[in-house]
Amino acid sequence: MFRSTLSLLLLPAVSALLKMPSGITEETLCDGGLCDDRDLPYSNLIPSQPGYQWNDAGGYCGSWATQRAVLSKGAWISQQQVRDHTSPCGGNDNEILSCNIDEAWTNLKLDYDGFDFKSLETPQTDGYKSWLKAQLAQGNAVAWMILWSGQTYPIYDLTPPSGMYGHVEPVIGIQSNHPLNDTTVYDDDVILHYTDGGVNTVHREMSTLSGEWGGPGEKADCGDYSYCIGNPWGFGWAVKGFADDVVAAPASLHISPWMKEPDTRSGEDPDEIQGTLTATDLEEGATYAIYRWDSVKEALTYSDEYKKTTFKATSDTYEYVDDKSFQSDSATYYRVVKQ
Repeated sequence: MFRSTLSLLLLPAVSALLKMPSGITEETLCDGGLCDDRDLPYSNLIPSQPGYQWNDAGGYCGSWATQRAVLSKGAWISQQQVRDHTSPCGGNDNEILSCNIDEAWTNLKLDYDGFDFKSLETPQTDGYKSWLKAQLAQGNAVAWMILWSGQTYPIYDLTPPSGMYGHVEPVIGIQSNHPLNDTTVYDDDVILHYTDGGVNTVHREMSTLSGEWGGPGEKADCGDYSYCIGNPWGFGWAVKGFADDVVAAPASLHISPWMKEPDTRSGEDPDEIQGTLTATDLEEGATYAIYRWDSVKEALTYSDEYKKTTFKATSDTYEYVDDKSFQSDSATYYRVVKQ
């Protein structure tokens, strides 16, 4: 479907590796009905929103994937904020790679689980698929790092496993013909992800995700597709929530405008964002407080100055439309805590 298209493309320069190669668009990624909804009996679709990453300074796909994954847990984090909370490790300044994403997510106060590509035996493909399915079944969005077919690896002259990827995307759901508490990975399990370059959701069956790579300086071969998961290493980070000991209700954040964050690195002015928080798994009759923090430093400090409102749950779900916007270049966190 895509391989013949990609094989004719010139690969991007080193300074702009972590974005879609020239000639690859969301339209080509959706060819063959891959962005059409599937009617499968079991699914877990994680609440987030698609859109467009920044493409300067190597591409902000790792920052954007982080941003969109974290929406599912109730926070907005600017792409620049993600880079600002880690250190350089071989890309363009603090570009998010496998060698600095843990530092970024830790400093952003995220509770997460990363696939252990550093110590597991290779090839890791089967173990990675099992880990990926388990995280998505639990409702944890994943930032995965993938290979572009026809691109030479590792990127940036890094030493493998570092640099064994060409793009980072948020994976936001799973569909199956089997109950999701069945941990077996089935070939027809369907993984849903955003592309970082559009408004659609791509659906890929597990059996199509694997690719081949012959060694340093060799090109990845993703078969009939333009991209594939890593081989022999797998890369993924699943956001579970926030790194504190306070028990909170699950919550997701819906933002407006949502499609594209103004690129402040390129001189654009930040937007004002309106947030709508949806809390779930509430205890009917219980009282909850909604906290909001507008910086990483303040986040998860449970004092009254950060308490936005309280409410008594009348069902297991509550929607809160925040009457105060926040800036798109911020890091804004929400938590819903039982009183």
